[in-house]
Amino acid sequence: MQTFRSWFKKSLLKLVAFGLLYSSVLRLMNPFINIFQLQKNPEGAPAFPFIQKRRSRNFQILSYHRVNNDRDPFFRAVSVDVFEKQMEYLVSHFHVCSLEEAVERMKSKDIPDNTIVITLDDGYKDNYLNAFPIFKKLSMPATIFLATDSIGSGRILWHDRVFSAFRQTKEHFLAWYESNSKGYPLRTLQEKLFAQKEVLKFLRSLDDDKRLFWIDHLVEKLKVEDRKEVPDLMLTWDEVKLMHNYGISFGSHTVTHPILSRLSVDKAQEEIEKSKKSIEEKLGAPVKTFAYPNGSKEDFNRVTKNLLKEAGYICAVTTVFGTNESDQDLFELRREWIWGDYLPGFAMRLNWYKFCC
Repeated sequence: MQTFRSWFKKSLLKLVAFGLLYSSVLRLMNPFINIFQLQKNPEGAPAFPFIQKRRSRNFQILSYHRVNNDRDPFFRAVSVDVFEKQMEYLVSHFHVCSLEEAVERMKSKDIPDNTIVITLDDGYKDNYLNAFPIFKKLSMPATIFLATDSIGSGRILWHDRVFSAFRQTKEHFLAWYESNSKGYPLRTLQEKLFAQKEVLKFLRSLDDDKRLFWIDHLVEKLKVEDRKEVPDLMLTWDEVKLMHNYGISFGSHTVTHPILSRLSVDKAQEEIEKSKKSIEEKLGAPVKTFAYPNGSKEDFNRVTKNLLKEAGYICAVTTVFGTNESDQDLFELRREWIWGDYLPGFAMRLNWYKFCC
């Protein structure tokens, strides 16, 4: 019965989304959503009369990582076909601009209606192989944030070591890991994915040295090959240069993708400044934008933001969910991520999030 209810609910939502998109209702709702938003109480819950006039225009930032057809459950990607359809929809219905342009318009309180920014984090090669041809075909701007230690080096990011370990393991149980004395069963894909989520949560709470220790320990426990280098997983600098020449923007995502709030001030400053310098030297252009690794509220702080300002950045994006009005802190810009391969659902969520957030 529960399975049927879940199926029925999903089918109903798909039908509603299909009707809203192809009847042009979503397009007709845009002027209303650009003027009004959901009214909330101080706790963030909907409050009577539920609708209020916007104080200012806002813009949305979409967050992506990988674009491929690998169907890897350990690190989900958007398929190439779905990504292309999403980009075609955005070009047709939104004002797509670079992050730098959105920030400058935000400062001057001149944000066009339906403004949206496309961002991709980390610097995976499939951004060049699969996303870039779509951007080029549609003449779309986008910003890719690079974790520079992995660009052109063959080295992979620490979380990719974790994904690889769970992807490879044949073990049926992960015994004694961090504070979980009971361990994690690994017999099914769902059990592996749950264990991976919990392990990543633990690793993100650590400083660099402890994180590396526990990743080494994880690889040993799972009895897998430790793949610290994987050719062709990440971008090369030649690919970065080529995309830059076609108008794709690049920002910094640190050097090694640490959690900045877990670092000493000196180490955080090194990660922030060194990555910026590396990209600027390779491209011969200033780097003004930054994306916090992981990007939740716990992953950066006032000190981090001050370091970014001192280094010459004009803004930083988070993974805090929401839209951005003209009074939003430029170093706490919010982003949205919309999973799913159903275009009407993607379109409906964009409008809904703009109204609610």
